[in-house]
Amino acid sequence: MKALLAILTLSTMMFSCGNEEVMVDPALPKESTAHEGGDLRSRAVRHVEAQLNIAGTERYGLSIYKQNLDGDDQEDAIITLNRFNYALEKAKQSPNAAKLAEIGYVGNYNYIFYYDGGLDLISPAIAVPSSPYLPLEISFEPITSTEYSDVLVTYRIRNSAYRAFFTVENHTPARYFEWPIFDELGTPRAKAFSFAYISTAMNPRKNIQVYQAKVTLADTTTNFNVAKPILTKESKVLYEFFYLPAQQKYVTKKNTP
Repeated sequence: MKALLAILTLSTMMFSCGNEEVMVDPALPKESTAHEGGDLRSRAVRHVEAQLNIAGTERYGLSIYKQNLDGDDQEDAIITLNRFNYALEKAKQSPNAAKLAEIGYVGNYNYIFYYDGGLDLISPAIAVPSSPYLPLEISFEPITSTEYSDVLVTYRIRNSAYRAFFTVENHTPARYFEWPIFDELGTPRAKAFSFAYISTAMNPRKNIQVYQAKVTLADTTTNFNVAKPILTKESKVLYEFFYLPAQQKYVTKKNTP
């Protein structure tokens, strides 16, 4: 668990709607950055490239996930960016290229951006330190309120995966909870977890239950840094977290592992 906490410190940090996924190819023409209109995808491309000074020759992955995220009846969106090719190029220039490859090129190569449908604006970049081998996974769940959804961001660090929970406050995604989905996959120490979100009469925010889960992997799996196991929730509840308004965070009465 000390190793797990160290990884969580490094990261610092379900009803899913439609999403649009593209691989941005530098060979394709781009609209002028002076033009502010256009569809959300073309605006997102211009915005992320300007925000992160992305060269016109770089190939990167960009996905758009649409959902109501702030309760104003306007459709919002989460835009994800994956810069795997950039991570490889940076590693080639480093004297520690072999070590970077060993740790899965963990760094600031995965990002989210928030599109506020009411304001018609895209936020600055929010880095999610992780391995760029796999892009971020986005899902939605009405935890903070039944009127809109929170954003659940799944990211990878080597043979472990984590879920970060965000809710939109003052037009900005704010992280309020985080927990591993699985840890040390492919080793005898492997652990996996599943989640349930429970309404109570005491609190408008749902409680977050963490269950033990069973891991299933294909027999042919050899690269546990990119493997996507099937997780089956078991009956044992390990923890139940509830929102404490006085501390403005989720807490539990049980001891942490």
